[in-house]
Amino acid sequence: MKKSRRRYLSFHLHSDGPTIDDEKQLSNAIWKNLLSLYGEISAADSKLYLVSFDQEKGEGVLQCTLSSLEKVITSAVLIGSIGKSLVSFEPKRTSGTIKGLRR
Repeated sequence: MKKSRRRYLSFHLHSDGPTIDDEKQLSNAIWKNLLSLYGEISAADSKLYLVSFDQEKGEGVLQCTLSSLEKVITSAVLIGSIGKSLVSFEPKRTSGTIKGLRR
């Protein structure tokens, strides 16, 4: 079995009002959208993982497979609210390594 190629996606999460309590809420919101839009098989194949998220700045890094990158971006952009706060997901850059995102 061939190893899947990973991609890293840096993003900015604009929030209205109080910030998100923890990273798990953001991760769950993206997973729920991915499941509802593309189904269980595509969600599992995406191997989505939240690498980091800075709540003060609203910046973070997601990891997923190359084949599901567009699906992950689409499902994340369609998030309208997390908890009681309205949010807007803005993808910044994609790269094959985390080091490449920091340049």
